[in-house]
Amino acid sequence: MGKHSRVVVFLAVFSLILSFTSTDAAAAAMYTVTDLGTLGGAHSYASGINDSGQVVGYAGDASGQYRAFLWDQATGMTDLGTLVGAEDSDACGINNVGQVVGFAFLNASEQEHAFLWDSATGMVDLGTLGGSDSGAYGINDSGQVVGYACNAANQNRAFLWDSSGGMTDLGTLGGDFSDARGINDSGQVVGSA
Repeated sequence: MGKHSRVVVFLAVFSLILSFTSTDAAAAAMYTVTDLGTLGGAHSYASGINDSGQVVGYAGDASGQYRAFLWDQATGMTDLGTLVGAEDSDACGINNVGQVVGFAFLNASEQEHAFLWDSATGMVDLGTLGGSDSGAYGINDSGQVVGYACNAANQNRAFLWDSSGGMTDLGTLGGDFSDARGINDSGQVVGSA
């Protein structure tokens, strides 16, 4: 193959790569960005979405507080409130039933507590493992909740919560820390330790 034919082959291959790149770029641009708004404040942050397109997170309100929210296409952003005695809240996960989990910051103590919210009961404090803080990050379609909670020694422990058994310490991998971040519908939990 001569020098001239190698240049032609190179140009043909280069043109082919460019055509694939431009096709991929056009395909990648086929999405929609939706401004979810706020609750009257300056910021909002989305952290979870379910198969129906319901979104959860936190948003600032007009008084400067941050509130957990639930957003859907039909009703827009709804303030989920906060726990009794708390100012701020943050929703972290939502299942396909529409149950929401997260945490709220308690006013006087500056502690945070995990919550479970649904449209029937509102926001319910899931407690701790005997320590000061907890936070919920994931929920499956059975209503099993995972997150972290402090034990009596104030060490973070991954927990699994369900309506029949309450909060259960999932232990560690030998250290003094663990944290659960997600759970699937089979009850398998992921996190760190």
